[in-house]
Amino acid sequence: MKKVSSILTLIFLFTIFASSAFAAKVTLRYGHANAVTYPYHIAGVAFAKAVEEKSKGTLEVKIFPLGQLGGERDITEGLQLGTIDLQGTSLGVTGTFIKVLNIYNLPFIFKGPEHFMKVTHGPLGEWVLKEVIKEGERVNLKPLSIAGPAFRVPMNNIRPITKLEDFKGLKIRTMEVPLHKDAYKALGASPVPLPFGELYTALKTGVVDGNENGPATLEAMKFYEVQKYVTYLPILSNGGAFLMSLKTFNKLSPEHQKVIVESIPAWTKAMDEECLRQDKEALAKMEAKGTRINYIKDLKPYIDATASVRAEATKAWPKEWVDVVERILKLD
Repeated sequence: MKKVSSILTLIFLFTIFASSAFAAKVTLRYGHANAVTYPYHIAGVAFAKAVEEKSKGTLEVKIFPLGQLGGERDITEGLQLGTIDLQGTSLGVTGTFIKVLNIYNLPFIFKGPEHFMKVTHGPLGEWVLKEVIKEGERVNLKPLSIAGPAFRVPMNNIRPITKLEDFKGLKIRTMEVPLHKDAYKALGASPVPLPFGELYTALKTGVVDGNENGPATLEAMKFYEVQKYVTYLPILSNGGAFLMSLKTFNKLSPEHQKVIVESIPAWTKAMDEECLRQDKEALAKMEAKGTRINYIKDLKPYIDATASVRAEATKAWPKEWVDVVERILKLD
């Protein structure tokens, strides 16, 4: 009887231990390099809330903004190592880790916010995301979502851009990204790489005639003080990718993995809504400050002008990737 009692006691203690281990809170770190007002942050908050609710508090997401965990590339490398768990980041930087994602980094691949969401959340986007996931997992990344119908648009102090020819000769500050520079060259402008921290002074003194960025950034940086004209033209996507460390995901219990997957739509929805809201509000604020906002309706001349840039960028791509590019361009 004593032996049976001892065995039962051990079983009871093991059960208690196993239950408490399962119930122990798991904390994940979500990093991004932007301000707490940025869509990555707001989408991260929405995701964290969904995770907490669905896991009944056993899974927690802590958010680290403002580059506390490093720059965009640093954080992605941390995901690969498993030292950081989640990230909201740009499509541009992610495309250097996951090549197929560069489909979305091509100039004029999207015709505007509605087209962006129709593509990324539709059948073509499902195909791209599956390929992104397959390629990402080969480099220890687990892509979760692509969202954010936002664009990098041109701003300058010389003249309003109402037609393709208006780009000719404009010195536009761009990021040190070949696709960005090539796109502006094809449009007729002269791209000038310049550190972002020096940009306001360069715009004010005329070192460059203009720059390009998301409307919310243009407004937040008060470039409207030294620039007169903004042209809402979807030259380059300013959307984002939601990434997770594959090592982290594989360590989670099946129950917690399910919570992560079921909480992804909260991130996607918040990212889309916040990008739309922030861009609309930023354009309105700049217009109220005297900035002239031009909206281009006929994109065909600009799409045609940058065709050589897309052709050069995709010439070594697999045929199926190029086919998807053509299908996206043809989608209304």
